[in-house]
Amino acid sequence: MHPDIDRFAHVASPIQRWDPRVKISTLLLLIFTIASVQKFPLIIFSLALAFCLTLISHIPLNFIRQRLLPVSIFLFPFFIIMPFRQSANGVSFHLSGFQLALFIYLKAITIVTLVISMIGTTPFNDSMKALEYLKVPPIFVQMILFSYRYLFVFMMEMSRMNTAMKARNFEKKTDMHTVRTVGNFVGSLLVRSFERTERIYQAMLSRGYEGQIVTFFDYQLTKLDYVKGSLVILTCCLLLAGDRFGLAVPLIP
Repeated sequence: MHPDIDRFAHVASPIQRWDPRVKISTLLLLIFTIASVQKFPLIIFSLALAFCLTLISHIPLNFIRQRLLPVSIFLFPFFIIMPFRQSANGVSFHLSGFQLALFIYLKAITIVTLVISMIGTTPFNDSMKALEYLKVPPIFVQMILFSYRYLFVFMMEMSRMNTAMKARNFEKKTDMHTVRTVGNFVGSLLVRSFERTERIYQAMLSRGYEGQIVTFFDYQLTKLDYVKGSLVILTCCLLLAGDRFGLAVPLIP
């Protein structure tokens, strides 16, 4: 298993050629703006805008659908719990509860889609370097970078250990033997993870690591980067104005 959040970062597109510093800062502003919007038509408009950005970025729709599926599964219980309420006559269905669940679902899908467009069109290392340029504390940037990088390594380690257990005819059951075996599995994984972390840190020090991400390139802003960023900021202003002053209908394409 390999990191795949930036699998299509090499695909040329207007979003891929956007300076990561401007892209991350403005799209994060758009995400927080959408999270604060409370009018349903504006969320529909934001969702359409998010999918337009993914189309422009040339990220395959199947890739996006695979990433949105876990979000949909996680939010599906909202459609079961929120519309139904206990009353004197038993359990009754309330349309307002269903609308609220739909509103939360669409907002979440919109935000995740924007995150895919933001992170998936830039190599992950470049995105982390852009965060440092944006004055995010280096310790947080490196925690994200290393967590992302080695999460998949530890998952591969878990897969190998699980295969070894199956080769020894281990079957999970509801007994103490299974509890002890799984406990030993988790303990062994933690010990291996700690030992690997020590080796990685020593290897980094031997290569001159001093607490900073070192790259062999520098960002160069262009007029087109400013134009793209200005359009996103303008969209944020329109969404906030529509939400604040009730200009929702005119914003719908």
